[in-house]
Amino acid sequence: MQSPGSMNLAPAQPMFGRICRAAWTLDASSKIAIASLIVGWFFMSTLTVSFGSLQHGVRFFDMSAVIADPTRLFFGIDSLLQRVLFGLICIACLGGPLLPQIIQRRAAWLGYLAPLVLMVLCGAILFSKTSGEFFSTPSNAGSVTGSFIRFANDLVNRGGGLVAKHISVGAGGYLALIASVFLAVHGLRRYRQSQ
Repeated sequence: MQSPGSMNLAPAQPMFGRICRAAWTLDASSKIAIASLIVGWFFMSTLTVSFGSLQHGVRFFDMSAVIADPTRLFFGIDSLLQRVLFGLICIACLGGPLLPQIIQRRAAWLGYLAPLVLMVLCGAILFSKTSGEFFSTPSNAGSVTGSFIRFANDLVNRGGGLVAKHISVGAGGYLALIASVFLAVHGLRRYRQSQ
C-alpha cells in the first residue's frame, strides 16, 4: 500500500477543460478547416434552389429535415427539433479532430474523418430518397394497373429531372466539402505516421 504522501491527489481535469486545451493544441491548418466547416454548415447554403430570380438556400444542419421530407427543400424548414438534434450531431462531428489530443490512441486520428463521413452519408441518403420509385407496384396488380403505375413513375421521374435543374450545390456545400476532405486526408496521414 502506498503512503498518503506518494499518492497522486491531483483532481481530475473536467472534460470541458480538456476539450478547450485540445482545441488550442490543434495545428493551424486543422483550425482553419474546422472554422471553414462551421461557416459552410451553419452560415452558408449547402443546397440552392432557384426559380428565375427567386433563390432559396438550405444549410447543411437542415439536411435531416430535407432527408425526412425532400419537399422541404422547396418550401422551407419548420422542424425545430430536427434542426437542433442534427445540429448537435454536426457539432459532435466537428469535435472529431480533437480526439487525438484528448484520447492518446492511434485510432483517435480517424476522428478527422467524421465530417466527411457525415456529409457523404447525408448525400447518399438524400440521393437514394429522391431517386427511387415514387409508386410501388402491388404484387397482385394486373397488367393495366402495373402499366398505370409505371406511367406515373415515368411522369414523376421526368418532372424530377426538370426540378433537379433548379437545384445546385451552394457555396457552403463546396466550402464544407473541401474542408472535410482536407481534414480526412490530414487525419489519415497522421494515422499512418503514428504506427
